[in-house]
Amino acid sequence: MRFRKATIHDSEVIWRMMQTAIRRLGEAGVDQWQHGYPNPACIAQDIADGVGYVIEEHDRVVCYGAVIFTGEPAYRQIDGAWLTTEERYVVVHRMCVDERVLRLGYGIRFMEEVEALARGQAISFRCDTHADNRVMQQLLPKLGFTRCGVICFESRYLVAFEKLLA
Repeated sequence: MRFRKATIHDSEVIWRMMQTAIRRLGEAGVDQWQHGYPNPACIAQDIADGVGYVIEEHDRVVCYGAVIFTGEPAYRQIDGAWLTTEERYVVVHRMCVDERVLRLGYGIRFMEEVEALARGQAISFRCDTHADNRVMQQLLPKLGFTRCGVICFESRYLVAFEKLLA
């Protein structure tokens, strides 16, 4: 298993994974990702910006996410409170796992790899998820994240989590 930066050659596979994740969320009644975001342009921009990362297993991309160290404007206002006011944090967006390997630990491994990458660069690890995305809301506390409150992103309310890295 290898955690690495995504390349333009990965973009089609990533988009196929994302499309199945979008479909699964919709079928589960979760409104997250159902309105044209994310899309292939998001993936291309992530790769161009050097923030797209994948987990590759046996030369096959099985997990993707955007790993961002430059902040998230939507996190400036929270209904609740972050664990720290420090602005040096990492955030993961657009994470998805190949449906053929769901529940085999790749999402957990991705988050662990991001945490390892962030140690020494960031004080904390923040992320958010749709209020109806029970899978992520159950996974994050198991990984040591604390529910901090609610943020608003493009007129949608998202549950915000943070984990201190120090």
